[in-house]
Amino acid sequence: MDLRALSDKTPEPAAESVLLVPREVRFSITYTAPDGTRHGGVLVSRVPNGDERVSVDRRAAVLAGAPWDHLSEYARARCNALALVSVQLRDMPEWAATWAAEDDDLLFVLREECERHAAAWFRAALGARAGDASASRVAITSSDLTNTAP
Repeated sequence: MDLRALSDKTPEPAAESVLLVPREVRFSITYTAPDGTRHGGVLVSRVPNGDERVSVDRRAAVLAGAPWDHLSEYARARCNALALVSVQLRDMPEWAATWAAEDDDLLFVLREECERHAAAWFRAALGARAGDASASRVAITSSDLTNTAP
C-alpha cells in the first residue's frame, strides 16, 4: 500500500448485487410411498402468472365440490394445496401426481416448497433486499392525500 496515494475522498460504494430467484426452478425429491415403493426425480416449479393464479383458485373450488364454508379448515387446505401443486409443478411425474392426491405428507411438503419458491421469487425479482423484512416492494404517494384535515 502506498500511503502517499491515499486521498480524502470516500470511495463509491460498490453497487449492491441482488441475487434473483428464477421464476422456474428445479428441485430433487425422494419419496417412499405408503406401499413401500421408492420414487425420486426432479420436479419443475414455475411461479404462476396472473392467469395461472386465478386457475389455482378455480381448481380449488372445483376440487371442493361443495360450498367452501361447508368444508373443514383441513379440507380447504387440502383443496388449496392440490390446486397449487397441480398448476405450479410442471410436467409432474405420474407417481407424484397420484401420491400427492393420496398422501397428505407429500402434498403439504410439495405445497410448502412451491410457496417458498414463490415467496423468494417475488421478493428477489422486485427488489426487496434479502434479510430486510421491512423493505417494501410497493410505494405509493399522492400529493392530493397529504395535509388533509378532518
